[in-house]
Amino acid sequence: MPLRGEEFTGRTAEEAIERGLHQLGRKRSEVDIEILDRGKPANMLGLGGEDARVMLTFDETASEPEPVVDEAEVPRRPGATRGGAAQDDASRAQPEDLAAGAAILAALLEKMGVQADVEISDDPESEGLEVGGPDLDVLIGRGGENLVAVQQIVSAITSRQVGRTVHVPVDIEGFRRRREQQLREVATRVASRVKASGQAVTLEPMLAYERRIVHLAIQDQGGIRTESVGIEPNRRIVILSTAPGSRGPMAPRPVPPGGFRPRPAPSQYGPRRDFGPRPGGIRPGPGGTGPTTDRTR
Repeated sequence: MPLRGEEFTGRTAEEAIERGLHQLGRKRSEVDIEILDRGKPANMLGLGGEDARVMLTFDETASEPEPVVDEAEVPRRPGATRGGAAQDDASRAQPEDLAAGAAILAALLEKMGVQADVEISDDPESEGLEVGGPDLDVLIGRGGENLVAVQQIVSAITSRQVGRTVHVPVDIEGFRRRREQQLREVATRVASRVKASGQAVTLEPMLAYERRIVHLAIQDQGGIRTESVGIEPNRRIVILSTAPGSRGPMAPRPVPPGGFRPRPAPSQYGPRRDFGPRPGGIRPGPGGTGPTTDRTR
């Protein structure tokens, strides 16, 4: 019976379970629930809390609902999917779409008060709109979140203007291109390690378009598979081996409150530092209550 497990988090174990059931579209009687960590409530200032973590395991063949496609912000390139090229061709921006998108993006940046140049890239590996200029970090955002938002807005306005759904790729100072290359390298390296060891590996939390890049980078490699677990903004990819006897991801070692691991207590015994009578002939008295003097009798 093929079983599948997904990890979910919440402020409490019950909240994590409810989130998991809602996202999976399953009833409590259809899953096995394992509480990995009950978490820790925050203090009076709302600090120091830790989320609870649960694992929901279920039979994939038992009335599995339609999966939620959450890696859909960036359509796959033609030929990258199994049987999905026709849909990708329909949403792929044509030269006239890119020209319209460039004008829309330039106007948007002007409204935002951002000084930048917008150019159309004709490089097959990075076709789309390239944005350059000084101090564009705020336009990229943490982990590229703002860049994704800008791309979605430009694509939506362009689609409305041209009368059909198109995806307009946007890159800022080459950030997306470098990030995609980095993700492909990480995915390939980790996949090789998983195949060699049989031990699954959970990657760091990623944006939806980043997870899609990882899925695509290793989808044709034999002996492994990928799946997304958790909920936003901490949704991650797990790379697993399909070989018999393979193991799931290793559970993190628990860390005690305070965020540090105590060092082993030093031994109460140790080598004696000196020998003979103490300097001045003084030694501790009985019970260690006071000094006595050595006298020669």
